[in-house]
Amino acid sequence: MLAAASVQGMFGNGAISSGFPRFFEPIRSDLGISYTSMSLVFSLARAEGGMGSPLVGWLVDKFGSRPMILFGGLTAGIGLMLLSRADTYWQLVILYVGIVSLGKTAGLGQTLMATVNQWFVRRKAVAISTLMTAFAGGGAIVMPLLHLGITQLGWRDTILYTGIFVALITIPATLVIRSRPEDMGLEPDGGSAPPPRAGEAGPRGRPRPGTVEFTVREALRTPTFWLILAGVVARVSATNAIIVHIFPLLAWKEVSEQSAAYYVTLMFVLAIPLRFVLGVTGGVVSPRHVLFVGMNVGALALAMLWLLEPRYGVPIFIVGMAVVEGMSSPNWIMVGNYFGRSRFASLMGVMSLFHNVGLFISPIFSGWVRDTTGGYGLVLIAFVPLYLISSVCFLLARRPAPPPTASPQAAETTSSGAASAG
Repeated sequence: MLAAASVQGMFGNGAISSGFPRFFEPIRSDLGISYTSMSLVFSLARAEGGMGSPLVGWLVDKFGSRPMILFGGLTAGIGLMLLSRADTYWQLVILYVGIVSLGKTAGLGQTLMATVNQWFVRRKAVAISTLMTAFAGGGAIVMPLLHLGITQLGWRDTILYTGIFVALITIPATLVIRSRPEDMGLEPDGGSAPPPRAGEAGPRGRPRPGTVEFTVREALRTPTFWLILAGVVARVSATNAIIVHIFPLLAWKEVSEQSAAYYVTLMFVLAIPLRFVLGVTGGVVSPRHVLFVGMNVGALALAMLWLLEPRYGVPIFIVGMAVVEGMSSPNWIMVGNYFGRSRFASLMGVMSLFHNVGLFISPIFSGWVRDTTGGYGLVLIAFVPLYLISSVCFLLARRPAPPPTASPQAAETTSSGAASAG
């Protein structure tokens, strides 16, 4: 299950999330649009994802992730094929936002993480870290392939073949993936599920003894949820804008297109071990401490890019952004550890509803700054405090007390875990 989810996430997210900013300049130049208008496309896609994520989360928790992965992967692949023939700005908006982004929201990202979260409890940190590492690996593998395709075939044919590939890998992935271990008579971490009692249907996402399961309402009542949400909003708002604009940002720092492709590939290559190591570390050490340190490293990286000469500032920036990319693993491990399995996808959906507001605004703001000032200095100045705010919010997000519905055994387990995590 983990291998199938990782392959789907590696190439699906690698093409649509990590790799698609490589098309920023070719599409913008070909269609003759401004930086702000091109940024709006990415922002609208995030807005669509924000509005759709709560519904997707509810559907995944209610009906399972497998049908959503099939629908999302095929939709995203077909959308990319159609996008390769877009001739106007509005066709670009409709196809990327209305079809490609819809597929990504439904079948990739949060749906794959919810699947892995269902299958693991004791080894959750290793499992989610592996999945998040695969996401970063997708950027490292897909980015140079997209760059090669654009230089040799042009952006249209490259997007066409990418869409065909995403659709094709979805089918075998969904033949392997099952939504929950209980669907196969198993428990999380590979254990055997006990047979159902007389008159009881087979288990479907039933809480494991000794674990704490929050409902969405119970999670929303904890200060911890809102601190994590604030940290996520600040982290992903700044990071998404930087990734969307990373090629014109590096061009502003006088880095050639070829060198920029190498630098961005290096960033994702470095993120591969970092996501795994930081994620596993977040399963042993308190993830809030890992996140606090990582977001401060990100703030320092942006400051150095702004203050130093390119030959010094750019390498520091690339390494720092790789560390920030690695923060995804402990971030979502924290959510899974704190609030349980049964409503993980729904909670991710609620968080997406909020943080996609930031994802909508930040790329447009960055494009507007680039159009009006000719550079990105103001963007870097604005995003350094966002990373610092994120670090403080994560540091303050202690494990919440178990909800009133938790069993005494689960409450005892969580209390001891809170003591070690604090």
